[in-house]
Amino acid sequence: MKAAVVTKDHRVSIEEKRLRELKPGEALVKTEYCGVCHTDLHVKNADFGDVTGVTLGHEGIGRVIEVADNVDSLKVGDRVSIAWMYAACGNCEY
Repeated sequence: MKAAVVTKDHRVSIEEKRLRELKPGEALVKTEYCGVCHTDLHVKNADFGDVTGVTLGHEGIGRVIEVADNVDSLKVGDRVSIAWMYAACGNCEY
């Protein structure tokens, strides 16, 4: 997948990242639209510590393209939003 990634010198680079296999309870969303906000600037500028390699963007819309076997609340093709801390399970990776 292509991702906007924070570099060691606090720049943003569009890079190809490998996806890992889904874990139980997870879904994979292909992002269609994603905003970049001031929080992303804080991350890029290392205001929250060294985050070299982290993928920016936490406010998006996309379609589910894969779900783990035990996921029953989503199906492939569903349009979903990815909201900053709307409801957090504490297990999601960004």
